[in-house]
Amino acid sequence: MTGLTMETLACRIEDGLARVTLTQAERGNPMDGRMCRDLRDLSVELSSRDDVRAVLLAAEGRYFSVGGDIRAFVKDLSQLPRIVKAWTADLHMALGRFQRMNAPVVCAVQGDVAGGAVSLVAMSDIVFAAEGVKFNAAFSMIGFCADSGSTVSLSSRMGFSRAKRFIMLSEAIEAGEARQAGLADYVVPGAELMAGAEAVAKKLAAGPTLAYGAIKRTFMSARSEPFETQLEHEAQALAALAGTEDAREGISAFAERRKPVFKGR
Repeated sequence: MTGLTMETLACRIEDGLARVTLTQAERGNPMDGRMCRDLRDLSVELSSRDDVRAVLLAAEGRYFSVGGDIRAFVKDLSQLPRIVKAWTADLHMALGRFQRMNAPVVCAVQGDVAGGAVSLVAMSDIVFAAEGVKFNAAFSMIGFCADSGSTVSLSSRMGFSRAKRFIMLSEAIEAGEARQAGLADYVVPGAELMAGAEAVAKKLAAGPTLAYGAIKRTFMSARSEPFETQLEHEAQALAALAGTEDAREGISAFAERRKPVFKGR
């Protein structure tokens, strides 16, 4: 087991699963400069490790995250453009790496989530939410537009028009509506949240990691590529996977009518 402790989060890696927890509960886990830097550094660490085959993202406290740290914004409004540029540079690097890396990301939302943290949730491959939690991008409430890839991640999950309305009107939607809209995949009682999310994360951590990475990246390119170009992306990805140890194991196991034992390579 490997442990990583940063200012705003903690990470424990065991049996292929990286359990990441936002730990600034007393402050509502705000997305401030420290968290953005920590997420950047964490994304570099996790994406470079072969022993990380899935990620489980969770948070401590009443809120998953209150979003941007408004108290930091109001300290010196003249510096707001500089602050925004610095924070988003780190955060956007982190989100990009989480999207591109092979390991799938499972997110467990135990409390209300707002601002850029909504995009952190939306970029996850599988989202669990506790009953009753609320999602609110809240950008327009403070005169901001969307950041953190929200225009991509939310429109991919919710559909273009629904995502734009959600952001433009700063709508607060509960977990049930979020599931209907595609923002959450599973809604469960709060007492069952972590058990459900961890079960799926462990299943992914024991799966064909390279195939998961190819699935993630080909779905990403599908957002912008023409159909025939996407066909070529899929063909190249499939051909590359066909030479992997996991593909040989998967095919052999299917033919032998046994459960495959994937090793992430």
